[in-house]
Amino acid sequence: MSIVIKIGGALLEKPKDAAAAIARAVTEPSVVVHGGGLQISRMLERMSIESRFVDGLRVTDAAALDAVCQALLGEVHAKLVQLLQTAGVPAVGIVGGIRARKKEGPWGFVGSNLEADPELLRALLALGRVPVIPTLAADVNGLLNVNGDETAAAVAVSVRARRLIFMTDVPGVKDASGAVISTATSVDDLLTAKFVSGGMVPKLRAVKSALSGGVPTVHVGQTLFEGVS
Repeated sequence: MSIVIKIGGALLEKPKDAAAAIARAVTEPSVVVHGGGLQISRMLERMSIESRFVDGLRVTDAAALDAVCQALLGEVHAKLVQLLQTAGVPAVGIVGGIRARKKEGPWGFVGSNLEADPELLRALLALGRVPVIPTLAADVNGLLNVNGDETAAAVAVSVRARRLIFMTDVPGVKDASGAVISTATSVDDLLTAKFVSGGMVPKLRAVKSALSGGVPTVHVGQTLFEGVS
């Protein structure tokens, strides 16, 4: 059994702290999935490309995809792998372990229907390595930008993880009053709630996907999802 840890771009603004937090969580065979939303937005700004989102997902045309690759691989991925290794984590960077299909709609080069390569990941875990995966997927035509939460869910299902941990810059999923929910009884109720919006929507969809795929426990910050749908 293993765990999957997903860490987002907000926490990765302090890469040493992010690596230290991951290192503390790696107490058993683990896979790390990282995003880089803030870093991508900064790269797009440098390239004078507007950042646009639809339903919490970044619209990615060809120019934006180039910026996504530069930010994720050039800035975030290599640095995180190096810092994890320095912290004593046997991290190995993996690009190409996620497959996807181009998502229909206004998003451009964005992937959906993600599938992780279970044989590759299990082989690395068996060797005692910690795969580190950026939010890029491959299809028959090239690379696609993919949502980090959806990627983490796909990885957790593929390796039959016992737990999926979303490390976030917020304390957890909040209710209508703004209080953190300690234990959630229904993902579907939260997905239809008016107080849930923005990036929390794809995150909760990923929680549902992981649970439906057999992952028994999912943590979003301090919020616990366990055997619910």
